[in-house]
Amino acid sequence: MINFLKNQKALLLLVIGLFVIHLVSKDITSPYERPIAGDAQAYYSYLPAIFIYQDLDYTFIERDAKQHYAPGHIKDFIMDVDGEKVNKTFPGVAVLYSPFFFAGHLSAMILGKPADGFSTIYQLWFDIGIWVYFFFGLVFMRKVLEKLNFSSKTALFTTFLIALSTNIFFYTVYDQSVTHIHNFFMINGLLLCLLNFKTDEKTKWLVIAFGLLVLIGITRPTNVLVAGLIFFFFPSIDFYKSIFKRIFSKEIWKFALIGLPLVALPFLLWKAQTGNWIVYSYGEEGFDFAHPHFFEFIFSYTKGWMTYTPFVIPVLIFGLYLLFKENKKQFAIAVVFYLLAIYIFSSWWCWYYGAGMSQRVMIDHYILLAFLLATIIKFLLSKPVLLKVSAGLAVLFVFFNIAQAYQIKNGIIQFGSATQEQYWNNFLVFEKKARVYPKEHWQLLEEETLSQNPPTKGENYEYYSKFDWETDVSSENTYSAVAQTYLRESSVSTESKLVVKFEVKAQSVIQETRAVVVLQKREDYLQEVSFPIYFKEFVKEEEWVNMEFLVEPNENFTDTIKLFFWNGDTDEKSTYREFFITHYKSDQYM
Repeated sequence: MINFLKNQKALLLLVIGLFVIHLVSKDITSPYERPIAGDAQAYYSYLPAIFIYQDLDYTFIERDAKQHYAPGHIKDFIMDVDGEKVNKTFPGVAVLYSPFFFAGHLSAMILGKPADGFSTIYQLWFDIGIWVYFFFGLVFMRKVLEKLNFSSKTALFTTFLIALSTNIFFYTVYDQSVTHIHNFFMINGLLLCLLNFKTDEKTKWLVIAFGLLVLIGITRPTNVLVAGLIFFFFPSIDFYKSIFKRIFSKEIWKFALIGLPLVALPFLLWKAQTGNWIVYSYGEEGFDFAHPHFFEFIFSYTKGWMTYTPFVIPVLIFGLYLLFKENKKQFAIAVVFYLLAIYIFSSWWCWYYGAGMSQRVMIDHYILLAFLLATIIKFLLSKPVLLKVSAGLAVLFVFFNIAQAYQIKNGIIQFGSATQEQYWNNFLVFEKKARVYPKEHWQLLEEETLSQNPPTKGENYEYYSKFDWETDVSSENTYSAVAQTYLRESSVSTESKLVVKFEVKAQSVIQETRAVVVLQKREDYLQEVSFPIYFKEFVKEEEWVNMEFLVEPNENFTDTIKLFFWNGDTDEKSTYREFFITHYKSDQYM
């Protein structure tokens, strides 16, 4: 093991360096920044459900897991199938999570920490697991390239660029909630084992490859695309004949021993959860192959693969060009593979795959991108001038990738799904602005000026005219006057997007001061609901700053909207003016 780590010292140092950045930028003890989040909660929950609670109805999520997360940070992954509860995800990646789950469980019991599957010590071990699989995924990538007759330096440099110039950086350093680093590990490991078998024909490599192939298959249904990668790297029919000959031999028991339990796993879980052997657990979610979002998937500001991972553009163009000159059969396979993969991925109902950076589903197959990149580097080694220029461009791509990852993580580009205006207005900007950028599908209903209302809170305001006045908060007047308007077009509903606008000038350091939007319930107009808005990171002392914030109601309200400011009964002082509300309607999250 020591020799192995010495041989992979460069990759180990890279992973350690990224891990340090991760630790600095993310507090896993915070209920807002847990690594076991989003999709990972669904995949991971198989483990505490089976090994801690013996509860495949997942009642422990509300009872025990919820206490470790901030409101709204629990993934809704439980589907109703014929009156029974079922986890909608496939269980494959839970197998990879399991060593770190058991390490966390053992640590919790030894140290006397909550042994509930979701406390901080489980989060820590889960987090470590991501980085272990990431490291070995990079090692496997490098070894695959070396076995494909690229030099060790070319393979290493290629692996570094894939790690730093693509959205892999984001999904290791900032977001651990997806399965794609695990897919990256498994697919690279599968191809390495097949290459080893091709070299020495030892059964052990084929057995491990078979186990990884089955595990890949029971992780995500779209992982069936791995067949295209295998065919690209092994286009010879004779190779597959040798595989089948070895499998269907007296050693078939070895393949059955590792494959059958894994194949049976999803069926056994479906049976235990619903009483049925086969279940479509995704409910109404599915593919619409007649209406793929092909070009949006690649180029749009909503998670476009090449928009947020532009490094792939020159790699695909020049890599495929060189491949065409060297091996037209592999060129054709690569082109068909990418077209088919993008078509399938972009046909999913949620083609942008939620919040995040770029198209995360493409990470699984970055071994093919690495092969094309290594082909380019091999060509450039004989062209010193081009090599220097390309190295400079590579540095720029690394910087740009890390910059965009930082922007998305810090909400400068919210959810990684900007509008065109937001993208270019914040291009290489690292300070978050209090701006709301309406999506194209939002329907503008109306914009209203909030006038001064007979004050029900503070009485501190200077009144110039109905639409020209300002108010403030201070130690003497902790509440501002109330600004109010009535929407003419429609009442506020769950489809409403309310953009609240105002200007603020601070006369002290702001920590507790907040804006408060008040809406009246439609069923009982005497009952009001408040939506607090904190803005301490945007204010500047003795300077007017424009503020825009989005309020998304979770129930129906009347047409009355009120806005006031409160400093939390502190000595904080600030002044406000220019109050507007813009009402949009949208039935979509993005």
